[in-house]
Amino acid sequence: MGRKQVLVVEDDHNVRELLRVLIGAVHDVRPATTGAEALAILKEKDIALIVLDYRLPDCTGLELLAEIVATWPSLPVIMITGYGSEWLCASAFRLGVRDYFAKPFDARDLMQTVRRILPGPIPMREQDDYAGVVGSDHDLVPVPSASHYDPVILRSAQLIQERYWERVPLSELARELGIGKYTFSRRFRQVMGLPFRDYLLRLRIEKAKALLGTAGFSITEVAQMVGFGDLPRFDKLFKRYTGVTPSVYRHREFVKGNKGQEVSK
Repeated sequence: MGRKQVLVVEDDHNVRELLRVLIGAVHDVRPATTGAEALAILKEKDIALIVLDYRLPDCTGLELLAEIVATWPSLPVIMITGYGSEWLCASAFRLGVRDYFAKPFDARDLMQTVRRILPGPIPMREQDDYAGVVGSDHDLVPVPSASHYDPVILRSAQLIQERYWERVPLSELARELGIGKYTFSRRFRQVMGLPFRDYLLRLRIEKAKALLGTAGFSITEVAQMVGFGDLPRFDKLFKRYTGVTPSVYRHREFVKGNKGQEVSK
């Protein structure tokens, strides 16, 4: 089968570019950063598959997905999101997505889904060059370099994802992975582009941002849920990485959410 056109709807530049490189090895990629731009492309181009982020500047992925399903019901869609939840996953599948990935996700898993939907040639360099975990919104959690694929570091990133709210000493993780702590530290920094401790902190901040966007938890509870027992330290680090305090961030997210509800009414 020949190359197909894949529409990648993602407003994060780094994630969008990595998806362009990965999918572009097999099919032609059409990028879009907003829902409106994606709909315009769909009306003009023969798109065979859509990779759709949930959070877009002008709408949510579910809102755009509903429009796509109504107009192009047979067009396959893969959804990715940094704000994953059981409700969101269930809603996406009810609307008909073929697969669903919560960020950070393993790029090889995504490419397996792309090939399952659109069979095509598999590049010879795939096993060596595909990145491992693809990162999170706003680039707080980095994307591993495609030129430094390392299965041990990929596994470590997956373990950190599973335990980020716990105490995760580098030495214990290195021992579990079967390598020395200094070797692990060097390889982690080479692949991820920053030290292990900074990666863990950034991941915790990203998880906190997702929780702060909901009304169900207090700021103190959010801090504890993502691994910060000390509220002043959480406040300080959150502001360092995002530029605002947790309370300001929460207020801003609620204002955005209320505006979105007003527009949809």
